[in-house]
Amino acid sequence: MAAFSIGVVIARPVEDAFAFLSRPENETQWQEDLVESRQTSAGAMGVGATGEDVRKSMGRRMVTSWTCTAYEPGRRFAFKVSKPVPFLAEYLFEAMPEGTRVTMVAEPAGFTRLLWPVITRAGRKQYEANFAALKRVLEAEA
Repeated sequence: MAAFSIGVVIARPVEDAFAFLSRPENETQWQEDLVESRQTSAGAMGVGATGEDVRKSMGRRMVTSWTCTAYEPGRRFAFKVSKPVPFLAEYLFEAMPEGTRVTMVAEPAGFTRLLWPVITRAGRKQYEANFAALKRVLEAEA
């Protein structure tokens, strides 16, 4: 099954982009349907940290549980979503002359493999809007 990928170039250093994206509490600033995002485990963000996101979509409230699976400052931040729709995702960070390229790559897990083409087709516009908002938010902080 093919991975879903989307990216954006942000006029900020890699360290700034990574620090912003690896803090769950910042997600509501750039993800339109996200009501709340929080780390549920104690301690600093890193491999094994857990969290929950609360989304409101089509009038419904949905709670998503995640676990951090990779944490390499300035390079990579990955997580596994276990419910309600299991998938794996990672943010990749690449320094560029104009700032930082942030790329999100997501792959299905479990039963989601069967619905992955429908999920990615339906979600592409939302992710494009979210990444445009991410760019606006981070560049406004400069």
